[in-house]
Amino acid sequence: MVAQPPVRMNVVPGARLLDRQWLAERISDMGISWGTGDSRVSGTLWWCMAASSLVDPIVSAHAAGLPAMDPALENIGLEIRPDGGVERVLAMCDLESAAAALDRHSTEPGVQSDQPGANSSEPATPSDALGTDLIDSVGPPGPAESVGHALRHTLSAVIPVVGEASGAGVAALWAVVADAIGNRALDAGAQETGSALAREVSGRLPIPRFSDVGGRTFVRRISCCLVFEVPGCEMCTSCPKRPAAQREALLAELAAR
Repeated sequence: MVAQPPVRMNVVPGARLLDRQWLAERISDMGISWGTGDSRVSGTLWWCMAASSLVDPIVSAHAAGLPAMDPALENIGLEIRPDGGVERVLAMCDLESAAAALDRHSTEPGVQSDQPGANSSEPATPSDALGTDLIDSVGPPGPAESVGHALRHTLSAVIPVVGEASGAGVAALWAVVADAIGNRALDAGAQETGSALAREVSGRLPIPRFSDVGGRTFVRRISCCLVFEVPGCEMCTSCPKRPAAQREALLAELAAR
């Protein structure tokens, strides 16, 4: 088997989320990928993915009783996909530590590496160093409330810029975060964790709502990803824009599978 070159991850600093031009370009990339020229639609789809990636490691840590990653923009890195979406949000300190460890290893006598930057003139970056093994990590221990406060600060700074870059409403973008927290909490098997985190964040963030249908718990969504406005796409099963009876029937069908 011929060895394949390592996958190069594009990891950028969290502060990029405050760069309106950068956001507009990523949202445009998302629109191209989905086949829509409506920046409000592509921006909402982009934010649905980005918000989910941002809250996922925090909700997972809370559910496991572990200290959560500090979501302050200066402390995180964003793994960006080719379509402009945020694949994962990672602790920047761990990216830098991994890069330093790789650099030390590659300079040891007799060590040969196929990583970019090893035994060559190309410097390794944190994203190159981790390759496909990027790991969501927790930050230093601290009160849960401090994480919620940091997340509120980050969201309060980022959401208006996303709104400006896309034309999406600020209230709608906050609602996306609430639903993302609820869904990640369900994924972690800890529904109450989502509600607790949202209460810690507070401010303009709604509390996630849940409903039991057919013996299964779903997030009772308050946000719409607007995917049905993309040519050839349909409304999500749980979309809040569906008539309530229709939505419940479709969720019951899904729960029975």
